[in-house]
Amino acid sequence: MSVNPFSDDSSSPWSTSPTAQVQNEPTIESTLEKERLIKDIVSLRDGLRGLMVKVTEVESENERLRKDNEMLGVYIDNLTRNSVVAASNKR
Repeated sequence: MSVNPFSDDSSSPWSTSPTAQVQNEPTIESTLEKERLIKDIVSLRDGLRGLMVKVTEVESENERLRKDNEMLGVYIDNLTRNSVVAASNKR
């Protein structure tokens, strides 16, 4: 009488079948596909970083132009008021 209830190693719950071991091994095609996907992801990530830098630059330029526009608006308002005051003084 055997102590091991599993007389055949393949029927043991901890053993793996030979076909399962072969299926878990990566194939050349799957490895190449993974490498291609990683390269694509890295390329897209780098492109996204470049776009984020460009967005930051455009936002700062937009802020600078907004402030300049506001200053010019105040300048034009002051010129308009001075012109109205000067025109009323001439009469």
